[in-house]
Amino acid sequence: MKKIIVITVILALVVCGMILVFRTPRRSPRLHVHLTTTEGRSAQRVRAIQGGTNWNWRGGGYSSDSLHPLQIHDFTTATLYLNSADGEIVLRFSGRSSPTTVYAMRWRAEYATIRPISDVSGRWESVEVDGRTIRISNDGDDYIYQVAAHWSGTDSFASYTFRVMSGGE
Repeated sequence: MKKIIVITVILALVVCGMILVFRTPRRSPRLHVHLTTTEGRSAQRVRAIQGGTNWNWRGGGYSSDSLHPLQIHDFTTATLYLNSADGEIVLRFSGRSSPTTVYAMRWRAEYATIRPISDVSGRWESVEVDGRTIRISNDGDDYIYQVAAHWSGTDSFASYTFRVMSGGE
């Protein structure tokens, strides 16, 4: 009789645990961007601003929309400073799985002041992503970057935004 009670309790705990797992809200991974200059100086790390997301997992999912990258006004915690040399930005996604595809684009930061936004939103430049690395050069301009990542196993998508300012802090 004790064995039956113990087995019943264990099965009830397993079922309750499974229900909690499938009801637990899942989050899309965060993106941390790391900048290192070719001179080996100025190593910096910031967390990119989460953008639009369509995140799925077995038993659920969610979608969220966001502002266009040129409509974001506060980059206080998501700005990298490129002082003098060229550099590399390494993209590090949190979580257990890495995206299968990563795209990047950028806009000149000066476009953020132009209204209506539709006048400049299409003036983006494609940025090459080599593995998880973006190579940047200091051309004296400031840029707003958007990284879009896709996880094919779950058909999930997330976008992230950060700013790179040239010329120092």
